[in-house]
Amino acid sequence: MNKLKSAIPTLFAAVLLLLSNGLNAQVLAGAIPPRTLDPNAGLSAILLGTGVPIPNPARATACTAIIAGARVFLVDTGRNCIVPLNQAGIRDLTGIFFTHYHSDHFIGIGEILLNFAIAGNAAAIPVRGPTGAKEVMAGIAATYKLDLDYRLAHHGDKFSAAVMEPIVTEHTPGVIFEEQGLKVTMFNVCHQPIEPAVGYRFEYQGQSIVVSGDTKVCAEFAEGARDADLLISEVENAQIFNAAITLARNSNNLRQVAMIEEGMDYHAESLALARLAQEVGVKKLALTHLFPSIPPTDQAEAQFIQGMSDFYKGPILVGRDGMEVAP
Repeated sequence: MNKLKSAIPTLFAAVLLLLSNGLNAQVLAGAIPPRTLDPNAGLSAILLGTGVPIPNPARATACTAIIAGARVFLVDTGRNCIVPLNQAGIRDLTGIFFTHYHSDHFIGIGEILLNFAIAGNAAAIPVRGPTGAKEVMAGIAATYKLDLDYRLAHHGDKFSAAVMEPIVTEHTPGVIFEEQGLKVTMFNVCHQPIEPAVGYRFEYQGQSIVVSGDTKVCAEFAEGARDADLLISEVENAQIFNAAITLARNSNNLRQVAMIEEGMDYHAESLALARLAQEVGVKKLALTHLFPSIPPTDQAEAQFIQGMSDFYKGPILVGRDGMEVAP
């Protein structure tokens, strides 16, 4: 205890020294300044979550920011995506779109809403998705009910309760958003037995970005991605998984064999995805929701996309959390 007391003046002096050198309390706390958005800019994207449910400290789960001028939209809100969202300097959202209701695509929305409410954001955020969005968001609201009561009792109206109550609408495929030159089209994909499952096409200032959601390669996915300037697609590497299946079989782990095969059955195999991108005229391909969730290293990523350039002649980007991509 005496050692702790003697250290306090030293720590206090260190803080004063940092402040005197031009650092403010926000910087000391590790805060990232808000991103400055150009209202005249075109489309761009930030890959905020590139992983899958298997834990990987380098990858949050499914979350992609689409930026159209000064507006920011999220497609899915996976686990821990609040961290790359904060690091990207994004402090407000115009809307959120869900692709389907596997939990790794929505579980992070509570963290996002809570942090925006703490920050004092005043407006409710529109949330859109296929059928099921209202059920999911009602469940999130129920989960946070006690937390919301505690914070309102403690902080009063300094805590923005409105942000914790998004405006939720459910849609069928077609044009679901069209404002100020931005058009967003929902299209069906193939993630059976999970239904509904959709992707989104964003069109703005003559550019297009398509986000696949979770899907295997199929005609619906191909049509939704046709002529996209940038396709942000989920992907699986069958070669890596086939090796894992062999090891599991040799160990007589039939449960693991079945789980791997069932997982492979409803994701976009890398070489098939490359063929699709080439056939439908995709200009640039960015990979996310990497299955398996490889380390973010050049060597691992090169192995992951091996063979894809034999079929697709455009640029291929292997996503990392925080990566910014433009058409």
